[in-house]
Amino acid sequence: MTVRLRAAALLAGLAIFCLSACSSSDDQPTSTSSVSASTADTNTDVLPPEQTETTSAGTELPSAPAPATTEVPAPGGGDISETVTPGDITSNAPVALSETGTYANGVTVQLVSLEPITTQAELPGEIAGPGLKVTVRITNGSADAIDVGNVVVDLQDAVQTPAIPMTSGAAPFTGSVAAGADATGVYIFTTPTDYTDPATITVTYSAAQPVAVFVGNVQ
Repeated sequence: MTVRLRAAALLAGLAIFCLSACSSSDDQPTSTSSVSASTADTNTDVLPPEQTETTSAGTELPSAPAPATTEVPAPGGGDISETVTPGDITSNAPVALSETGTYANGVTVQLVSLEPITTQAELPGEIAGPGLKVTVRITNGSADAIDVGNVVVDLQDAVQTPAIPMTSGAAPFTGSVAAGADATGVYIFTTPTDYTDPATITVTYSAAQPVAVFVGNVQ
């Protein structure tokens, strides 16, 4: 009898142990699900839905502004269909190097001196070598002051090969010249390697006035 009771007790203990083990196995997935749900809730709080969508889709570029539709008149008037007649550049009849060039408004120009020199190169494109220093005087015989800041002096040889303007030693015209006054400018040129006389020296002080032309031997 005692043996049977002990066996029954042992079987009952085994049954309880099996039930406890099964119960622990069933609870484990539930715990995992809870952790996953909690993690999902936490991630949602850190990254809002809008930010997540923007990150996954990429940053959008700002849209281009709408094109202007208001017509704006040209600063100087006219339009793109207008044909502009090109201005003619006129030249006075050539005079000797020692003579005076005249303009229609009473302004005169003279070549004060022509001095052979050896030029010095300072800027890119300049070439040192045999050259000519040209000193020019402009006398304002008009009734008003004239602007001489845009005076252009050029030198060519007998076959119209241009000399190279140089900066070293040059003192071009600047500012304006009052009525009845005069001003002097200095222009430096490197002459062509195979230079030949006679030379042509031109002086332009205004686009509204003809070009003064001087011709003669400088060597």
